[in-house]
Amino acid sequence: MIIAKSLAVEAGGRPLLEEADLALYSGDKVGLVGRNGAGKTTLLRTLAGLRPPAAGTVASSGVIGYLSQEAALPELEHPQATALERILSVHRIGVLQRQMEETRRRMAATSGAERDRAIRRFARLEAEFEVAGGYRAEAEARRFAAAVGIGEAEMAQPVATMSGGQRRRVELARVLFAETDALLLDEPTNHLDLDAKAWLVGYLVDYPGALLMVSHDLPLLDAAITSVLAFEDGALEHYRGTYSHYLEEGEKRREQRRRQRRHQEEKLAHMEATIRRFKGKTEKMARKATTMETRAERLRAGMVEVGRARRGVAVSFPQPEPSGRVPLEGIGLAKAYGDNVVFVDVGVHLQRGERLLILGLNGAGKTTLLRILAGVEAPDLGTVTRGHKAAVGYYAQEHEGIVPEATVLQHLQAVSAEPERVLRAVLGHFLLADRIDQPAGTLSGGEKTKLALAVLVVGRHNVLLLDEPTNNLDPQAKGALLAALRAYRGTVVLVSHDADFVADLAPDRAVLMPEGETAYFDESLLELVALA
Repeated sequence: MIIAKSLAVEAGGRPLLEEADLALYSGDKVGLVGRNGAGKTTLLRTLAGLRPPAAGTVASSGVIGYLSQEAALPELEHPQATALERILSVHRIGVLQRQMEETRRRMAATSGAERDRAIRRFARLEAEFEVAGGYRAEAEARRFAAAVGIGEAEMAQPVATMSGGQRRRVELARVLFAETDALLLDEPTNHLDLDAKAWLVGYLVDYPGALLMVSHDLPLLDAAITSVLAFEDGALEHYRGTYSHYLEEGEKRREQRRRQRRHQEEKLAHMEATIRRFKGKTEKMARKATTMETRAERLRAGMVEVGRARRGVAVSFPQPEPSGRVPLEGIGLAKAYGDNVVFVDVGVHLQRGERLLILGLNGAGKTTLLRILAGVEAPDLGTVTRGHKAAVGYYAQEHEGIVPEATVLQHLQAVSAEPERVLRAVLGHFLLADRIDQPAGTLSGGEKTKLALAVLVVGRHNVLLLDEPTNNLDPQAKGALLAALRAYRGTVVLVSHDADFVADLAPDRAVLMPEGETAYFDESLLELVALA
């Protein structure tokens, strides 16, 4: 159970929500919706107890599970903690498992009295592990991991070596594996394939506790929730029913407010005209005018708020200086993390102006390949060569290039010598004009996505490497990005699980990972996009 009274939240000194009351009980399944930057993530973090409210109180009971929108490397119990250990650690079982493994190695490497001590220690640890339900819990943890798309090889991989998408799936499995009374989930379907999304919907529908979820995955919202909390101009408005019902009911409420506002304005105009007519007349009429002025002030103070019209994001990539015929090429690329071989002998041969899609299931190495092409990560084998006049811009799916302490404007100034007024205009197109002096670390996930795209825009690159650029974007912003990429005459390499976005962009070729095979793109590959 979570109850908030007179709650106010803010980010970067900017108020997001004021005087809000909400209650979340077992069985409630609520979708939290609103434009990018409205305050959804900040509210979830406040309710989870990860940041204090600006005002008001939050009270909760039971165990709360929180899934962050970010895929930052979590604080690990051990630097080399594997995915399995990370999931199990929510019940301390992962720590015991690590201690048992270390003790087992000590038993094998020692002899005599030291080996005897290690044997006794192992026996104590194993007994504690069994009492805690360790072996049963391990099977359950593997079940949750498999359901969200974590393979057996990944379960043994150190979390520190995983991509952002892999880490986020591990954290989702960890939150679901925990015995929680309430779930606060921020974009839980990011990085999930089609099967994992379907499983998650079923799990959330049957979940007996309280659920509050932020998602731009509209089918998930329709299937899993029974009510909606909508951010409306710094306040929360409650709607019963699914997301589709919210869209219909929301428009009805807005139209009702518009009619009420028009009626109030007409009444106020009539009163003001009467006041002007009565003033300066007889003393009796002047007294009536004064009384009517008081009534007019009360009416003016109680005018219905209709809400400001929302501006849309406007994305436009400047047409770049052409690169050479082959702007980027990778030959014989291979990458492994310890014993986990991600891919071997992969080649990428880009042609100027083409759209190349990198395809593959979760864990196939799509993000790793993109990072190698961007020069962010080095291959274990092979070479990457940039062609004549190639200017490469890289969009990282987890916003690794964003410096939390730097302001929004400073990010653009770091890559562009354009005058400040030009950079401010670009930020205005991305609806970040009022965030210019705000530290980037305080932005929402959707706003960080817009900032990262703005950095690409002012960088004037002729090769764009984009890793899941639609994550956290609302539908309007996603459409604006698609239109900008269609008009862009440079070269684009894309990783995306958004089948509709990929179909509309219509790539020229695809690289299938981990084999590295290249094929011309056609609609038959969209099924693999959805599974990616």
